[in-house]
Amino acid sequence: MSFKVTVAGVGPGGEGYILPVVKEAVAAADILVGGHRALAPFFALGKVMLPVTADLAGLAAQLKVLAREKKVVVLVSGDPGFYSLLTYLRRHFSAEELDVIPGVSSVQVAFARLAEPWQDAAFFSTHGREGADILQALLIPGKKAVLTDKVWTPGRIARAMLDCGARDSAVALCHSLTTANEQVRLTKLSALAGMEEGDCVMVIKV
Repeated sequence: MSFKVTVAGVGPGGEGYILPVVKEAVAAADILVGGHRALAPFFALGKVMLPVTADLAGLAAQLKVLAREKKVVVLVSGDPGFYSLLTYLRRHFSAEELDVIPGVSSVQVAFARLAEPWQDAAFFSTHGREGADILQALLIPGKKAVLTDKVWTPGRIARAMLDCGARDSAVALCHSLTTANEQVRLTKLSALAGMEEGDCVMVIKV
């Protein structure tokens, strides 16, 4: 007998944002797979845990073998459908071989903190990408959210946008959302020019 591989979102960081249906899937699992932050809330359960490494091809092959006899849950930050490991897994698994459980994304929380609707926003990520690839899209008028990283920081993105003629738009930097270290800072692109802080949700109102 083989099982579907479950891919579940654990939210943006705070344990209160892990959905009950995800906790149920974890409780029923034989093996949990994920990065340290995604696995951490479940260490006390004593489950077998498989850390995700850079060897994604090896992971996909391993998951196929494990799922023949074990219930495997792959845990990802935020929501699986938003810049997560699910994108890679879909290259190796059919939709019928996966059971995807949604989670709360950091982008959802960012717009909630700002009391802003987000149905009209555009979404981007610099994680593992060249930020220059999305620069032209960032210059198009409209509300945007960008997942920044330690290479394409909010400061670097702001400098690139201003150098390309963007107006000095309002920006919100949302750090460590739903955790004890949560911080939401309201500012403008020009004020970020010298800033080198990395990971956050950067909401831009161009």
